[in-house]
Amino acid sequence: MTTIGSNTLRIIDKMVDFMASTQAFMEYLDKAPQIEDVLEKVPEDKVTFFMERLAHYRQVYVPENQNREESPENEE
Repeated sequence: MTTIGSNTLRIIDKMVDFMASTQAFMEYLDKAPQIEDVLEKVPEDKVTFFMERLAHYRQVYVPENQNREESPENEE
């Protein structure tokens, strides 16, 4: 039997991951709040995890024109 709170750390990690995904998506839409404001809401011991996930999601949410510019097919 699990105790109340046994999944708390997992839930916090999922929340921090979701915050990073949301931040990256809002940056993609050019509507993101300042990163400093977001980091104030991240638990201190999860800031590194947040930044790692944010870097990952920034690679996911790349504007199409940026993909085309970096594509080797467009180099002449």
